[in-house]
Amino acid sequence: MAGIIIDAKVDRIQVPENLRYFRLIEEQQERCAEKGCQEEFFKFGLGQSPFPVPAPLQKALSLHSGMGSYADPIGNIEVREAVASFYKTRFDLDVEPYRVITGHGAKGLIFSIFTLITGSVIIPSPGWLGYLPQLRILNVPYYRLYTHGANNFKIRPQTLEAMLKGLVKTQHLLILNNPGNPTGALYTKEELNDIANVCRKYNTFILSDEVYSLLTYDPGSFVSMGKIYPEGTFVIHSLSAGMGAGGFRLGSCIMPEGISPSAIRDVAKIAATIYTSSAAPLQQAGIAAYRSGEEMDQYLEAVRNILRIMTSRLAHMCGAIEGIRVTVPKAGFYFMVDMNPLTDALQKAGIMYSNDLAPALISHPYHIATVTGEAMMAPYGDFFIRFACTDFDGESALLEYLEKPPAPEEEEAFFEKYGRRMIEGMRMFQKWVGDIRDGTFRMPAL
Repeated sequence: MAGIIIDAKVDRIQVPENLRYFRLIEEQQERCAEKGCQEEFFKFGLGQSPFPVPAPLQKALSLHSGMGSYADPIGNIEVREAVASFYKTRFDLDVEPYRVITGHGAKGLIFSIFTLITGSVIIPSPGWLGYLPQLRILNVPYYRLYTHGANNFKIRPQTLEAMLKGLVKTQHLLILNNPGNPTGALYTKEELNDIANVCRKYNTFILSDEVYSLLTYDPGSFVSMGKIYPEGTFVIHSLSAGMGAGGFRLGSCIMPEGISPSAIRDVAKIAATIYTSSAAPLQQAGIAAYRSGEEMDQYLEAVRNILRIMTSRLAHMCGAIEGIRVTVPKAGFYFMVDMNPLTDALQKAGIMYSNDLAPALISHPYHIATVTGEAMMAPYGDFFIRFACTDFDGESALLEYLEKPPAPEEEEAFFEKYGRRMIEGMRMFQKWVGDIRDGTFRMPAL
C-alpha cells in the first residue's frame, strides 16, 4: 500500500511551542549523554502554572466524576452564569449569561471564533504562536502587525490604523493579548481606548485574549477590552494560567454585546462539530472556580504575588546584564529579552537568525531551555527570547505563602529560597551573553 499523502497545509503549521521545547531538551540531552555530561538543564521555556489545582476545583471534579452524559456544546447554564457573575465581580463587566460560551480550553474557543467570522485577522508580532497555526488550518487570511521595544512591544494605534487603511474595506479581527505573552506587558485604559477607537473606525472586531488577567500584579490596573469596546470584543479566559488547571481544558468567551441569538447558535453548531462539548465534570469544576469564594480568593492572591516576586526579580536580574534589553512584566510569568543590540556579535558567533537562538542557548555547557524565534512569532531577523519563570516548587511556595505571606522586606529571601534554580540559570545566561560579547561562543554543529 502506498504511503499516506499529507495535505500541504500541514507543512505550513509551526510545531507548537511546548512540543518544540521538549524536543530541544531531549535532543541536547542525547548529545550530552554521548559526552558523559549529566548536568541539569535550566528550564525557562514551559509556559505552565507551577501551582497545584485549587482544592475547590479538585473537590468539584471528584464529586461530579460520575457525570457521563453529553453536556451543552457551549456550556451548561450554571457554568455560563458563573462566568458572567465572575466578570461582574472581578472586572466590572455587565454580561448577560446568554453571551457567555464555554468550551474545550481557550484554544478550542479561539478556533471556533476563527471559524465563525469572515474577514482577515491581524496578529501582533512577536506574540503567542498558537493563533497562527489555526488560521493556516482554516485558510484564513492574516497579517502580522509588528510591535517595537519603545512601547514595550504593545500595539500602537497609529501603526494599526496605517495597516487597516491599506486593507480591503471589509470586516477584520484584531488579536489583542492582554496581559501579554511573551512580554508580560499590560495595556492601560487609555491605550485600550485608542485601539478601540481605531477598530470602530475600520469595522474591526477584537479577540481579546485575557487568560493572564488574574495574574496582574496590581489587580486594579487591569482593564478588560470588553469594558472599553463591548460591542466589538470577544473576551477569552481559561482555567489554565491563573487557576493552575491547564490540564482541565475549560475556557470561556464573552461574545460581543448585542450579538444575535443566531450567531450564538452558530457557535454551538461549530463547537458540537469539532469537540461535542467540554466534559460535564469539568464544567462543574468551572462553576467552583468562577463562583470563587474565600478559598479561591486566597489562592488567587497568593499565586499572583508569588509570580510577582519571582518574575519581577528575575527580570531585574536579567536587565542588569550588559548589552541586552528586557521588557518590564506587569502580569503573568513571562518577560522578553531583546538581543538585537548584540546582532553583530551574535552573527559572528554563527547565530544568524532568530530560530538559531534556542539551539545556541541549550548547547553544552549552558543548557538553557527557552522559547525563541518563530515559536514566539518573532521575525527571522530579530533576536528575541522569552523567559518563563515557572521552574520552582509551586506547591511548597504556595503552602508557605498561605501560612505566612512574606513582608516586603522578606520577599527577596522568599525569591532566593524558591527561585534557586532560576537564579542559577540566569547567571548561566549572563555567562552566555558575556561569551557572545567577547567572541568565545561559537554555534555548535547540530
